Amino acid sequence: MKRFIICLLILALASPVFSHELTIKAKDAAPEAGKIFNVTVQSAHKFIVPEEVEILSRVKAGIIKDGKLIESELRGNDKDLCIDFDVTAPEGTFILAAIKDGESWCVTNEGGKSGARKDLEAQGLKVLSANKYDKYAKAIFNASENDKTFAQVLNHPLEIIPVTNPANAKVGEYFDVKILLNGQPYTGPVWATYDGFVKEYENTYAYYTEAENGQAHIKITAPGLWGIRAAQTGLPGKSGDYDNLNLRAFLLFDVK
Repeated sequence: MKRFIICLLILALASPVFSHELTIKAKDAAPEAGKIFNVTVQSAHKFIVPEEVEILSRVKAGIIKDGKLIESELRGNDKDLCIDFDVTAPEGTFILAAIKDGESWCVTNEGGKSGARKDLEAQGLKVLSANKYDKYAKAIFNASENDKTFAQVLNHPLEIIPVTNPANAKVGEYFDVKILLNGQPYTGPVWATYDGFVKEYENTYAYYTEAENGQAHIKITAPGLWGIRAAQTGLPGKSGDYDNLNLRAFLLFDVK
């Protein structure tokens, strides 16, 4: 019994770290203005290697216009393990975003279960921990030197905002970002990687740093699609539903 309790405790502590990450990827990295192009919302432990289809009712995705998300019609894609949607590319730089309103996930005496703490306890389960995971991803397309759209703030609870224009990102130089947690400077871990860095191993990133007072600096080491990730765990929960709120944010952009 003691060993069983220890195993449950390990699962409870580890679960916020190892939940799937939400990302966005387009089949065309530089879509032509006026053309419809396909975009996928992916959920995975490996960067841009989709592993599961998120529940459609919990995900919103689309293009950002005037600081607001214009939702696209989402389609579950079981074959490719992702969510598909289509967007007409506008002129100039633009941002796509995806948001997941996470469900409560509990560690119980019968393993991991989705559902609110109070509902699972009403079923007779012993709930060791209950966590909610809200996730935010945004991707910048067609960045240009004279367009400041890349720095637009979307007011996500956890948001990574470029300071460096992706159009000016260069291999061997630093890419600077500002990170906000509920509108305030975030201090904490930041991970970054690029498409193709590792396909074999989960939760493996090319670069690690820590944000101080909302500022982080990532050294670009290869061309291609880059992703920068931040996470905040242990925020106050909702009584009877979940004990802790955990936030995840991903910023994606292309490096020439």
